[in-house]
Amino acid sequence: MPNESFRYTKQISDQGRERSVEVRRERATLKRRLKAGEISPADVLNDEGNVAAKIRLFAFLKSCPGVGSAGARTLLRALGLSETKTIRSLGPVQKARILTMLEMIAGGVRVDRVAEIIMSER
Repeated sequence: MPNESFRYTKQISDQGRERSVEVRRERATLKRRLKAGEISPADVLNDEGNVAAKIRLFAFLKSCPGVGSAGARTLLRALGLSETKTIRSLGPVQKARILTMLEMIAGGVRVDRVAEIIMSER
């Protein structure tokens, strides 16, 4: 049995590149819709598709209305989660805590106050 390595043809390489660009565009559209309020954070977290699954948690939180970059970092620190963690890798309890936080923020509670509440529960 000869040990021949598989070689990618230009066509296979081009197809892979096109698919990766398409997936990045889908993720960007999803984040844009989330920021605009067209879809809820719960829809994104509970989506079983591959598009939402690979979004980094920092990018997800940053795209949520009322959070922003600094708020996303503050919330992740309060939860003890890495910025590079993906939505797919979240457990059900983590998803529930994130949704609770986002509901509080949507209700008018400031991000730093939400972080204090989360830290006190740990």
